[in-house]
Amino acid sequence: MKKLIMSLALALAMVVTAQAGDLVTIKGNTEGRSYHKSLYEEGCNYCHPGSPKKQVTDAACVDCHGQINDIEITKHLKMPEANPHKSVHYNQGASCLACHAEHTRKAPVCSECHRTWFDKM
Repeated sequence: MKKLIMSLALALAMVVTAQAGDLVTIKGNTEGRSYHKSLYEEGCNYCHPGSPKKQVTDAACVDCHGQINDIEITKHLKMPEANPHKSVHYNQGASCLACHAEHTRKAPVCSECHRTWFDKM
């Protein structure tokens, strides 16, 4: 019974981790988020319009995820005031790219001052 419970706990932990947006190999040395895997099948142009060398803008994020104030935070916040999507500093929120990165882990812009609130994502 203990082995069954441990196996289920381990499987659940792996499923939860996979949904957290782990970096996975896309092609060659390029990594990307596991939850965007279906986008990679269409190539880089989905987020990098026109050319993979072009910078991504917030428009690419908004097309799929919606406006920043409509996006719910699914992680536990250390305090309600720590919600980066409803920041007192940025009113309508900072750029998506100030906190999120597709191909690398990144510390959110809030962590520059609020060092204990956020981890690299």
